[in-house]
Amino acid sequence: MHCSLETRASALNRISQKRLGELLNKIPGLKDFIIDHKLIKPLERIIGVSQLRFHGVDKIFKLDFSSDIPTTNSQVVYFVQSDLITAKHICDQINARLRSTNNPSYHIILIPQKLISISSLMEEEGVLGHVTLYSYQWEMIQFDASILSFQLDSFYRKTFLDQDQLFLPSVARSIWSLQMLYGKPAMTFVQGKYSTIIDHQVRILHETYGQPEKDKSEISCFLIIDRDLDYPSVLLTPGTYTSLLDEVFGIKSGVLNFNLDTEKNKTTGRLLNSAEEIYGQIKHKHFSDVFGFLSKIAKNLQEFKPTASMNLKDLKRNITQELPNALALKSSLVYHISACEGIIGKMGARFESTQSAEQRMLEGRGRKENMSYIEDCIAMKLGGKLSPLRLLCLQSVTQDGLTADEIHSLKIQYLHAHGYKHLSSFHNLDRLGLLTQQTSLISNDVTGGAIANKVVHAVSLPTRRSVFYSLAQKMKLFPPAKDDYDLKNPKDMSYVFNGAYIPLVCQIVQMLIKREVMPEEVAKMVPNAKVTMERPCDVAPRTFLVYFVGGVTYSEIAAFYLLEKLTGAQIIVAGTSIINGNTLIESCL
Repeated sequence: MHCSLETRASALNRISQKRLGELLNKIPGLKDFIIDHKLIKPLERIIGVSQLRFHGVDKIFKLDFSSDIPTTNSQVVYFVQSDLITAKHICDQINARLRSTNNPSYHIILIPQKLISISSLMEEEGVLGHVTLYSYQWEMIQFDASILSFQLDSFYRKTFLDQDQLFLPSVARSIWSLQMLYGKPAMTFVQGKYSTIIDHQVRILHETYGQPEKDKSEISCFLIIDRDLDYPSVLLTPGTYTSLLDEVFGIKSGVLNFNLDTEKNKTTGRLLNSAEEIYGQIKHKHFSDVFGFLSKIAKNLQEFKPTASMNLKDLKRNITQELPNALALKSSLVYHISACEGIIGKMGARFESTQSAEQRMLEGRGRKENMSYIEDCIAMKLGGKLSPLRLLCLQSVTQDGLTADEIHSLKIQYLHAHGYKHLSSFHNLDRLGLLTQQTSLISNDVTGGAIANKVVHAVSLPTRRSVFYSLAQKMKLFPPAKDDYDLKNPKDMSYVFNGAYIPLVCQIVQMLIKREVMPEEVAKMVPNAKVTMERPCDVAPRTFLVYFVGGVTYSEIAAFYLLEKLTGAQIIVAGTSIINGNTLIESCL
């Protein structure tokens, strides 16, 4: 990735830091700082404890609704999300303290913006006169050289499920900041309902707050894509190292929480960054290649050991220069080998069978076999409560829904296994279009429907291809079948899903790079997409910023990384958050 693009992205963090510092400086004196636990990790990426102390923060507490927080300073600052339930709990805490003699001044910083509904609630609860409300929106957080995340983990549920457009202006503001940083792109590719709204809001921001000073943008093509365009890229089991770490252990704001010492049962966070030599080399490798690579490093480490034949000068150099590097390398090696063992321990038993089922679903075959496998996952609780729902949603998305009988049968089995509290979960999945019922071609009336359905099942009809399969064929998302497909030295982006599927958005970018088809024609191939040209562009774009509205996966990030290597293009990947199949399904429960 070109240095200037990375350096400019790192400036976003300094903007966020300065904005928060100025906000805290408005509150005089020493402050007790109470933070929502969901915001701790993102805040750590923006500002350190020492910097908070510089701006008057004395004590830091985690927000706890179950017990009183022992604040001592005259100023109490809450750092929370713009959420009515959280606001109600804060009102209860403030009301409980108002009865005491020492009443501090209360300040609530709402992420990402103030809401009239929260002000009205505080007025109803009788605390508005004791509280000062502020809004704070951080800029995109740079997790790695070319990975940016807005870290709005609740965005997907709030926007796609609840259809609440609360966060859209904040996302538009973050995109406006990116365009002010890099310049206005010559081409903008927009897909989806929410992306279209955001793009319109970005244009209003340009008219209201100003245009970039640069005449020429460092980003030649800006893509804003809705997450619901390509659900299979989230639901499929990934194959790359980082995506499996996220799948099995969970990566929060770039920090992996993994228990290295099972005897002490202590989980420690580790920041995943390309600056770490080993991780930088294995982060986007296919998992089948990681162990072999780590073994080579382990053998090379043997050379760092001092030997009896060394003279005094060589021994001194070995101890002072090479040994510290070797120890750091050894520590990193032990950590990643343990992480690999953890992945195998949790996924090894079902990895191949799940992969085979997913392959059949993508190709639209083996329906009964797929249903039987999902039933086995529910009965034996393979992959917990999330894995069966992921497979069920993948089958539905790739086959234009399931029959009423299939949904009813699998729903009853799932509810018996995991509890009837998940009845609403199935309703949520239906609303999102992840688990839908097929529209019957035959009437279900009592007189003729039953007989007609029997005839349909008895007579073999031509196979009807699903909407997903038709789009996948048109966009060439299935690579040519090869017995000798080399996952260790991939030649196409399907390696991120074990050679089965190319992420759709990554394929769109590849088509724009190759320009075998004009951008306007690419937009016609994708539902609800349009291309806007700010100025004529005769050559294919070489620098891209891809913004996923609803979250991006580590698999897609790895696919873009390979596309950079294959084409020489520069691609910055951004999103409202970084998600995986488990977090997607969990947000619907």
